[in-house]
Amino acid sequence: MFSPQRKMGQYTTPQETVQYMTQKLLLELPKKSGVKILDPATGDGIFIHTLLEEGFSANSLYALDIDRNIAPPHPDVHFYYEDFLKVNQNEQYDAIIGNPPYKSKRQSPYFSENRERIQREFGKIGIHNLYSLFIHKGIQCLKPGGVMTMIVQDSFLTNVYYKNFREFLLKETEIKEIVLAPRRLFHKGKADVRTAIITLKKRNSERPASEQMRLVDRLKVQDYDHPPEDTVQFLSQQTFWQMPSYNFAINVPEDILRHFEASYEPLGNVLKGGTGISTGDDRSFLRTFEEGPVPPDWIPFYKNGGRKDAWYYEPKYYIHQDWPAYVEREGNFTVRNRAYFYKRGITCSSMGVDFSAALLPEGSLFGVNANLFPEHEGDLYYFLGLLNSKLIKYMVRKVLNRTNMITSGYIKKIPYIEPDPFQKQVMIETARSIVEKKKEDPSFPTSDWQTIVDQTVYDIYGISSSSRSKVHDFCHNIMEKI
Repeated sequence: MFSPQRKMGQYTTPQETVQYMTQKLLLELPKKSGVKILDPATGDGIFIHTLLEEGFSANSLYALDIDRNIAPPHPDVHFYYEDFLKVNQNEQYDAIIGNPPYKSKRQSPYFSENRERIQREFGKIGIHNLYSLFIHKGIQCLKPGGVMTMIVQDSFLTNVYYKNFREFLLKETEIKEIVLAPRRLFHKGKADVRTAIITLKKRNSERPASEQMRLVDRLKVQDYDHPPEDTVQFLSQQTFWQMPSYNFAINVPEDILRHFEASYEPLGNVLKGGTGISTGDDRSFLRTFEEGPVPPDWIPFYKNGGRKDAWYYEPKYYIHQDWPAYVEREGNFTVRNRAYFYKRGITCSSMGVDFSAALLPEGSLFGVNANLFPEHEGDLYYFLGLLNSKLIKYMVRKVLNRTNMITSGYIKKIPYIEPDPFQKQVMIETARSIVEKKKEDPSFPTSDWQTIVDQTVYDIYGISSSSRSKVHDFCHNIMEKI
């Protein structure tokens, strides 16, 4: 059972993180006196207490919370039991600081209970999580030039559903800093949530942001003042404007970022396909046949290989050849991309922190993971090798989508560079050899062959030696780096 605080999306912020956020706010505020600072989701009051310790007067601090079970953080602070998202205040505060609730539409009844108002006020940025609504409302409540520092889930950085929210931030604010907080920051509160601290200023004008953003990669511990040198990057805000879906890429080498400039050719131009059959109930329609031969009237069905299934694996599931009858009879049985059924192609993993691709044999069907088919079948092994390279894994997981689900839409946004004939032939021969070896022995070690693939792809994309090291470091331990 979750506590009432967890149900409302409340998480206690560690003191070291609160201290750093307070210092960031102090650096951006021109003065301490005569300012108005708001914590819109006060909770246990840790931000208010820290601001008081830093010398701000209680009279300058404002605190709101929807939970009437919490106590006011200080008798002299302006404290109200109010829903910040319902407050009718604009351009009132010099600064906003805090840790808003993290609850998605699926997790919180708040969205259904306030549907019309939320759609009216926040519909343009996308209604997906309470924290993004808090940031949007906070920017409205800031004075021009006002400062905000918030710690939020980092899903907004790349998830396609937050595209409009990212565009809003780029238009309305100057992003001063984004820091990826330690992965286990909230583990003491029994919350496995990846977070980021974002500090920004509300624009005074429509002029483009002139200063560079400070971007800090995932920290191991709460040593915010002394991050490792190779985790810090300074970029123009204009860089994010040019990214696909305005993605916020953190500490990605510029020789990799340049491939995502607005005029780049996406992989989707040369690889087609996508999801296939969604049965709605795999237990009813799929079989494994682990203990006996596969009957001739059952068809191989590929539905989400994992990291260990890269390059090639025998089918784990089968579907009956009369599956078309289910389409009419079963309400949840849906079919997409029927034109690619039974063709040889590439099937990709979709769930988990890793990413891999495997050969989709001819005569097979596929599920709702990404399944891709080249325009020219002779290029099949080239693209299989490309998708299994470390560089592409880095682009997919570090740049295009940091969450644990990879769809074909993200894969199709990978930049495509046409290789020269020699490079293409090397990739084709290497990928084909790996597949043949894996067919003979599923445990065949591929590390030497993988090195050939990785080096060839680095050469095709013109990646420097220092950037290659960053890619290798990331791919070696994605769980800790993402």
